[in-house]
Amino acid sequence: MSSNPEFDRWYAAKSARFLIEPSHRLETFGSTLVNYHIISELSDYPGKIRVREGCLEAHQPLVITPSFSSIETEGFGDEAKAYLEFLKENEQNLRILRYGYHLKSDNFSEQIVTDSLSAVTERVKAAVIESNDKFAAVIQGVDEPWDVALVELWVREIKRSAQFNIRELGEMGKL
Repeated sequence: MSSNPEFDRWYAAKSARFLIEPSHRLETFGSTLVNYHIISELSDYPGKIRVREGCLEAHQPLVITPSFSSIETEGFGDEAKAYLEFLKENEQNLRILRYGYHLKSDNFSEQIVTDSLSAVTERVKAAVIESNDKFAAVIQGVDEPWDVALVELWVREIKRSAQFNIRELGEMGKL
């Protein structure tokens, strides 16, 4: 880690490599457990590889409906007022999905092995493929701050699942 936490955070986010992603989307009407495996090389110890495993519990997405009717404007121009009026007229068509998640520390483990990064990565990938876990992810990333890769995984899964979740909610009359 550097002395600049903001740099470390962005570096960790951009250098995360998603080697295996869940083959199924986040559930629409229930919770989903995403099993992650994060592999990283210890920066000060060549040949030492840390493998972290755990679960992200994705809660059922909640539908949030905005209420523009109660908004009063003061000091806004005509264009802003007209746009707000448009939003008021169409608020029944505006829906936002809110996803929540929880890191389950009771299912978290980590181990350090001595081997090459590529050898450990291939073993972990093979084990995940063999397990046929439709909600498993394998990520290669930095050792610190490693949990930034979990946030990236979460964002990717929401982006991938949202359209499907919205369609299912609409079919069930929940929108």
